[in-house]
Amino acid sequence: MTTARASLDWRFRHFDLFETGEWHAVLQLRAKVFIVEQNCPYLDPDYKDPKCWHVEGFLDGMLVATLRVVPPDVSYDEPSIGRVVVDPNLRGHQLGRELMQRGVAFCRDLYPQPIRISGQAYLQDFYESLGFETVSEPYLEDDIPHIEMLLPAP
Repeated sequence: MTTARASLDWRFRHFDLFETGEWHAVLQLRAKVFIVEQNCPYLDPDYKDPKCWHVEGFLDGMLVATLRVVPPDVSYDEPSIGRVVVDPNLRGHQLGRELMQRGVAFCRDLYPQPIRISGQAYLQDFYESLGFETVSEPYLEDDIPHIEMLLPAP
């Protein structure tokens, strides 16, 4: 896998459209970061995934970035973006920013209203640079400090 800044192929699809092997790749990437790298044992697959749209970035046919767009009234009154992950081998190339920008645009197309997230606190500046505003004090989610943030309606 090349680490130079590369153009990813992007896919946007609902959970119902995944084949078993494709969904396995999503769970594997999420586990690689959220469970192994962050040393945080928690149940990643949840009841929300089947209700969500998923944004995926591929490099040379391999999944390297993903997030989920959660419809309103599933996590919050507003739509939400979560499970944002970029393969650790490709960090430092602005792929997280591109993934979030694409995720926000896709979410806005589906739900033109504010977007609420629960972001890891250490990423507060990153999310603020995308227009999100902090709307809560830090709190623990799966023993990791998080903050609730809101992106105002367009």
